[in-house]
Amino acid sequence: MSGTRWGQGKDGDPGLFGKLPPGPHRLPRELVRENQRRRILLAALEVFAERGFAAATVQDLLRVAHVSRATFYEIFPDKETCLAVLHEEVLVWLRQQVATEVSGTVGWSAKVQVAVEMTVRLLAEDPRLAVLCAIEAPTGIPRVRTRHDRVVEELSAALRAGRGESDRRNLPEMLETALICGAVYMIGRSIVYEQGPSPEVLEAELPQLMLLPYLG
Repeated sequence: MSGTRWGQGKDGDPGLFGKLPPGPHRLPRELVRENQRRRILLAALEVFAERGFAAATVQDLLRVAHVSRATFYEIFPDKETCLAVLHEEVLVWLRQQVATEVSGTVGWSAKVQVAVEMTVRLLAEDPRLAVLCAIEAPTGIPRVRTRHDRVVEELSAALRAGRGESDRRNLPEMLETALICGAVYMIGRSIVYEQGPSPEVLEAELPQLMLLPYLG
């Protein structure tokens, strides 16, 4: 296990996601506002995973984040923007975690192996992230769906680099997109809906499936 979850520092430290102490304090306004923003995002991750984005309300977010309605609307104009910001920040975090794990790995196929394993592991450690990235993003509001589509394109391009290492010719043009979209579907089915292969099996076998068309 990686030992770090989105929204926490090392050893479970909540960092800026933690609730501020009650009563007056002398913290800078910028720090207070950032703390509130992050608590809303963490609440959104929890509420959207539990209820689904469509059914969740701003009041649900306020209750979990322990902020006022006025504070929410000072930070986010609406629930849709909150989801879009949450999705983007989770993507950035996932990219950083995977990049750290892949650093030092030599060779395209080895990098793909490590990246896929790490991604599955992180999403399995916190299924709320899997709900966001594998369920809400592909089918949700347009701006989040558009961002998801760009991620698919980026990952497909990274996979396409493997064609130069493969002795196989005439691979289908849509191969990489199909592999990435299939991986997203399998992650959602396994981690979120607990159907099909277990997350442990997915972590072990999904990298092999991704590499099979190129390496045989």
